[in-house]
Amino acid sequence: MGIFDALTTAVAGLQAQSYALQNISGNIANSQTTGYKETDTTFSDLVNASAQADQTADGVTASSTASNTVQGTIQSTSVSTDMAINGDGFFVVAMPTGTADNTPVFSGIDNYTREGDFQLNSDGYLVNGSGYYLMGTPIDSATGNPIGSTPEVLQFNNEFVPAQETTEIQYQGNLPSTPSSGVLDPAGFESNPISGAEVAGDGATLEPDAPATGSGTNTLTDSTTLASLGITTGTITVNDGPNTTTFTVGTDGTTVGSLISFINSGVSGNAAVTASLNGSGDLVLTGQNDTDTITVGGSTGNAAALGFGAGNTTFDPTNLLTQGVSGDLTVQVTGGSAQTITFGTGAGDVATMAQLQTALQNLTGVTGSVNTSNGDITLLATNPAASLTVGGTSTPFGIANGTISPGSGAVIGSDATTFTDQSISGGSITAYDSQGNPVNIQFRWAQVSSSSGGSTWQLYYQTDSNATGSTTAWQNAGQTFSFNSSGEMSPPIANVTLQNLTVNGDNLGNVELNFGTNGLTQFADSNSSSEAQVNTLQQNGYAAGTLQSIAVNDQNEITGTFSNGQTIPLAQITLATFSGANSLQALDGNAYAATAESGTPVYGAGGTVEGSSLESSNVDIATQFSDLIVTQQAYSANARVMQTADQMIQSLLQVIQ
Repeated sequence: MGIFDALTTAVAGLQAQSYALQNISGNIANSQTTGYKETDTTFSDLVNASAQADQTADGVTASSTASNTVQGTIQSTSVSTDMAINGDGFFVVAMPTGTADNTPVFSGIDNYTREGDFQLNSDGYLVNGSGYYLMGTPIDSATGNPIGSTPEVLQFNNEFVPAQETTEIQYQGNLPSTPSSGVLDPAGFESNPISGAEVAGDGATLEPDAPATGSGTNTLTDSTTLASLGITTGTITVNDGPNTTTFTVGTDGTTVGSLISFINSGVSGNAAVTASLNGSGDLVLTGQNDTDTITVGGSTGNAAALGFGAGNTTFDPTNLLTQGVSGDLTVQVTGGSAQTITFGTGAGDVATMAQLQTALQNLTGVTGSVNTSNGDITLLATNPAASLTVGGTSTPFGIANGTISPGSGAVIGSDATTFTDQSISGGSITAYDSQGNPVNIQFRWAQVSSSSGGSTWQLYYQTDSNATGSTTAWQNAGQTFSFNSSGEMSPPIANVTLQNLTVNGDNLGNVELNFGTNGLTQFADSNSSSEAQVNTLQQNGYAAGTLQSIAVNDQNEITGTFSNGQTIPLAQITLATFSGANSLQALDGNAYAATAESGTPVYGAGGTVEGSSLESSNVDIATQFSDLIVTQQAYSANARVMQTADQMIQSLLQVIQ
C-alpha cells in the first residue's frame, strides 16, 4: 500500500459520495411525486487481502436501499377517482405497448405502483399520471360477485344497468299507543275490511259463573252484629262437599266481620269457601272448586237471617257442565292444526265460563271470545285470507260444524273515506315493476282492538287510488299484528308477503314486507297520533339507468352512479403484496416490476383503498438536506485526500530532482 493506493481509495470515496448525491438529488426532485418512495444510499467498505496485521482500508462501494414499505402521508382530494393505499400493497397496473384499431394493446406483464392519481380517459380506462392503466376484477352488477379471480385492465364505457323489479320492502316504525282514528268499526262498511273467516254462535242461553249469595233484607257490613239480625245463639255451617266449617255464635264471634274471618280461615287453615260482602251488602260465598255445591245451614233460622233461606240450603254452581255442556269443540285455521277444547273436569278441561274464555283466547290464529252473560261464542280468523273450520260434539253454543270462507280483506271505493277516517297513514314508497316503471305504494294502519293488555292492528295498501263503488280501493296485507301492554309485538312477526301486489293496474307479483327483529313497536309518541312514525321504508327495485360517474368506496371497490340514482359496485380493485417489497425493480413512471428477490405477488391482500385521496411522497426534505450536507463534506474530504496525496507525490519528485 502507498500513496497511489490512497489516491485510488479517495477516487472510490468520490464516486460513492457522487452516487449518494445522485440519490439525494432524485429524492428531492420527486418530493412532490404522488406515491414516490425515496431511495437511500448504503456504503460498504473494501479491505485488502493482506495479512491481518497489514490490512488497511481499500475503498468503498455505494448501493441503493429502497423504502417501498414506508407509508407516505394520505391527503384528501376533490377527484373521486383518486386513490391512496392505506397500508401494504401496490396497485396492479399495465403499460400499453401500442394500439390496434384505436384500442390499447398490452403485453400481459403486470406492473405495480402506489401512484393513485387515476382518471378516466376518453375510452373509459382509468389511467394514472404516468400513463399506467389500472387493473382489477369486474363485478357482476346482478349478483354483486366478482367475475373471475385474475386482475384485468378495467374499462368503464357505456355501462348500462337494466331495471330491477321490487321484490322486498324494508319497513320499520312505531304505531301510536292511542291513535286519533280510534278502533276500526266494521259496522260502517259495506264489506267488512277487518274480517277473515268469522262465525258466531247463538245457542241456548247459559247462566254465567256465580257464587252462592245471600240476599236478605238487611245491608250488611263487617261491624253488623249478629244479634241485630236475630242470631244470638247456635251455629252457622258452610259446607262445600268434603269439608264443613262450623261457626259458634258468641264463642267464635258476634259480628258479620268475625263470621267472614272464621269462614275464610277454614278447617285447620284450609278454607274451602271464601266469604266476602258485595256492593249491595250481601254475604257472598264462593267455592274454590267450580264444580262443587255449597250448603249453608246451622241452628234453626240462622241461615235465613243471613239471607240464604231457611234450613240447610244447597247452591249448585252455575258452571257449564251442570247446564248440559259436554263433549268438545274443535277449531282449525287454514294451514294450521286442529285445536280442541274439551268440556269436563279432567286436567286441562273446561268447566266454567271463565275457563272457556281463557281457552278461546289461547287459540292460535283465532280471536275467540264468549259472552259471559249468555254463553254465545264468536270466532274470528286473524288472517283475513284464512278459512275457519269448526267441529266437535258440543252443540249448546249454536255453532254449526263446517268451514267458513274468509272475507275479501278489502275496502271498496264507497267505503274509502270511512276507512281513511278510522285508520292512520303508514307511509308511502315508490317501487318498480319488471320494466322499471314507478309504482307508488301507500300504506295505512287500522287498529281493530284495544284493551289494557294490548291491541291488535291490520295493515292495508292502496290498490286503486281512483276506486269508486264496489271496486277495491285498499287491500289487507293478510296478517294481524298484536302488541302487548309493553308496546312490543306478541308474537314477533319478521316478514309478510304481499301476494300479487297490484297498484292501479300495475302488477309487481309477490313482494316481501320485511320488518326485521322488533321492527314494529307501539310506544307512546308525543309527535303524532294520526300517523305511524316510519323509521325505515326502503325497497330493492329501480329503473334502468346509464353510467354517470365512478368513485371508490371503502370496500376497495369502484362504484358507478347511474342516471336512475343507483350506486352499484362495478369492479374490485386488486392490491398486490410482496414478501420482499423493497427488492422490486423500479421502472420509469413511479412503477415497479417483480424480481426473484421480491417474490411473486399475492393478490387480494394488503391494506385498504381510500377514494378521493392521494398518497404523498415519503421523502422528508429536511432529512435530504441534512444528508446533502454530510455528502458534500464527505466529498470534499475525499478531494482533500487526493490533494494531500498529490502534494506528497510532488515532494517525492522534488527529492528525486
